[in-house]
Amino acid sequence: MPQLEVLSNNEMNLNRNLGLLQASVSSILQQPEVPKGGALVKVCFAGACYSEGHVRRKGYRPRFPGYEISGIIYEVCNSLPNRNLNPGDRIILYPDEEIADSGYTEFLPISDVSKIYQIPSNMSLAVAAMIPGGGLTGFSAVLKAKPHIEKLAEVKPIVNVLVVGAGGLGLWTLRMAEYLLGEHNTNVRVFVADSNIDRLLTAQDHGCYDIIHWNEEDHEEYICERTIEACHGGLDVVIDFVSSRRTMNRSLQVLNREGLIIVGGSSVTEMSINLNVLSAKQQSITSIPKGSPEELAELVQCVASGRVSPPTYAVFPVENANQVFEDLTLARITGRAVLRLGNTNVDN
Repeated sequence: MPQLEVLSNNEMNLNRNLGLLQASVSSILQQPEVPKGGALVKVCFAGACYSEGHVRRKGYRPRFPGYEISGIIYEVCNSLPNRNLNPGDRIILYPDEEIADSGYTEFLPISDVSKIYQIPSNMSLAVAAMIPGGGLTGFSAVLKAKPHIEKLAEVKPIVNVLVVGAGGLGLWTLRMAEYLLGEHNTNVRVFVADSNIDRLLTAQDHGCYDIIHWNEEDHEEYICERTIEACHGGLDVVIDFVSSRRTMNRSLQVLNREGLIIVGGSSVTEMSINLNVLSAKQQSITSIPKGSPEELAELVQCVASGRVSPPTYAVFPVENANQVFEDLTLARITGRAVLRLGNTNVDN
């Protein structure tokens, strides 16, 4: 299970034993200075994200605050040129590797203000927090698959698309497929596979009724046969957010000629693939690209206008982070979880 050390600016001592998880909340953090030419952001919400492939590694700790951050502008440097940011502006941050592992803090100094995106006043900050991470990843995954799907749709009556993993990324991808491929597109059929029934039922609640239970106790050959039967043939595109050796092997077994597998970027799997077979079947494997700033801006407008609905989510205080991560990994929480930082007196 993941472990996360959480630090709060409130004077608290909290030591909890949550099975394999331990949390310690005990220190006081000083407010950082505003960077030259930058801004100081008060963090209000952070999405609780994890990778199923990473969780299986011993000693894995989730990245915190990660790539999903929303908040308000607390202070702006007076030397900031072409200043269009003001204290109180509601914002999100474009995914940044340096920030992702910076740990718990209620204030983030941002030197490069081009990573700051203002959000509309009608958008919940809790929803906004999920967009730069899970939302943008799902958006990029479907954009990557779209040209291949459209090409196959010209010669096939039905194009079968499988999303592996019905967690937060999978649910966002279902929303993006509906938006980018067309809600009433009868030429494309989207399936979801997962090892957990509760997550599959959540996918059904998000409008995907073609679900496939990949029971890990079943024989691999049986799982592949059931998958092909459910699809009335093989799969043309697989978007794999688990990317384990088992899910990749299954995907290759059920992939049609000229099929495409798109692998989640957080995969830690190493495996051997027969390139001769891949070439003979004209199949390909690629990764999900990092979404661009322009795509993030487009996605914010899509969510704000209601053209894209976010997945179901629940908000928890950051002091409960370890319990939340444990519940997510054990599927006691389905849908998304968002952590509220500090005394955030803003909407959810």
